Amino acid sequence: MKMIKSSFLIRLLSPLFLATLLLSQQVQAERLLNLYTLSSLVADTSDEQRAVVANVLLRELLVRVSGTERVLEKMPPEDFSKTPELYSESPHFELWTELTSAQHLINQYSYTASSQLLTTSSGEQVNAQQLELTFGEAGVKQLLRRLQAPVWDVNRPKVLFWVALEGRGGRTLITPESNLPLSNVLISQSEKRGVPYLLPNFSLHPVADTLFSDIWGGFSQQIITASEPYQADAIAVGKVRASGKHWRVEWLLLTGMSSVSHTASVATLRDVLQEGVNFTAEQLSSRYASHASQNAGTYKIMVSNLRQVQDYAAINSYLNNLSLTRKVRVVYSADQRVLFEVTLRGGLDQLSVNLTLDNRLKEESFLGLQQSTNYPKQPVTDQQNKPMAEQADAYFRWEAN
Repeated sequence: MKMIKSSFLIRLLSPLFLATLLLSQQVQAERLLNLYTLSSLVADTSDEQRAVVANVLLRELLVRVSGTERVLEKMPPEDFSKTPELYSESPHFELWTELTSAQHLINQYSYTASSQLLTTSSGEQVNAQQLELTFGEAGVKQLLRRLQAPVWDVNRPKVLFWVALEGRGGRTLITPESNLPLSNVLISQSEKRGVPYLLPNFSLHPVADTLFSDIWGGFSQQIITASEPYQADAIAVGKVRASGKHWRVEWLLLTGMSSVSHTASVATLRDVLQEGVNFTAEQLSSRYASHASQNAGTYKIMVSNLRQVQDYAAINSYLNNLSLTRKVRVVYSADQRVLFEVTLRGGLDQLSVNLTLDNRLKEESFLGLQQSTNYPKQPVTDQQNKPMAEQADAYFRWEAN
C-alpha cells in the first residue's frame, strides 16, 4: 500500500469535505445473515470430495470473517495434510490439524443440481453439483482467536463504489447499466470478502453529466451530492486509467471519520476491481473487527433509557452478542440506568465505532447525565461508593426498536 499526495486527494481531504460527509451520512449497516455460508461446484457428492472442498472454503471463510488476508499467513504448510507426521513436534501441530479438518466446523450442507460441466481427474466430463456449506459461527470465531486473528461481526458498513474508468474506448462510470460484466466483478468480490456493497443506479438516482470529471478531478462536494441518496456508511472512489500494458488505479476510502488511499498497477480490469474491494475490506476490518491486541481490557459503561424489563433483557443480550465483548456483568442499576462491566477484545474506541453501525446504543455525554444525577454533599474518594455515572468509562443511551 502506498499513500498518495495529489490534487485529487488534497481536494477530497479538505475539512469541508469530511464535515459534509460526516453530516450527510445516515448509518445503514447491513447484517450479513449468510456470512458463514459458502458454495462450490463439485464433481460428485462423496464424503472425500466434500472434505477437500470444506478445507478450501474454510480458508476463504477465515479471510471473510477476519476481514484480512493476513490470516492466511498462519495456515499450515502446503504438505501438512499429506505428511503431518513431519510436523508432530511443532507447537502449532494441533491447530494445523484443525485447519486441515474443516468438516468438524460444518453445521449443515446441501447439494443442488447444476447445468455446468466439470472434468474429473480421469478426464471424464460430468454434470456438476453445487455444494453449499454452512460453518458454525462459534467454532470459526474460536479458531480465529486461537490464530490471534481479528473477528469482524455480521453487522458491517455498506460501501458505495464509484469507479471512473478512462480506457482505450473512452471514459465511463462503472455501473450495472454501463458495464454489467465489470459490475459483476465488484459484486462477486464484495460477496466473497463479506463487504455489503452499493453500486450507482442512474435510473433511480440521476446525476450531473459532469460527475465523471468531478470524480476524476476530486471535487468533493459533487461526489457527496451524488452519494447522498444511497445513504452509504463508506464510499470507495476509484480512478482507473490505461498505462501501457497495465491499468493504474487510485483508490480512496472515505468513512466520514477518516480516509485512506491506495495506488496499484495491475494487469487487468478484473484485478483493478478486486484490488479495490480487497483494499476496502482490509481497511474496514482494521476499524471494525475486534483485535485482541488493541487495548483489550475491562471497562465500565453506563447505559440509560432502560424503561422496561424487556429493555434490560435486550441490552444484556445485545452486549453479549457483540464479537468484541468477552464478558458482560451488571454492576449496578437504578433510575432506568445500568452500569455494566464489560471485558473487551479491543478498546473502548473500537466498541464505540461498532455501535454506530446500528444505532441501538448511542453515545451520551457525561455533562448531560449530571443534570439528573443525585450526588452526595461531600466528595467521595472510594471508587465503589462513587455515584454510578462517575464510575463509568463511557456513557450510552439505549434506543429500543
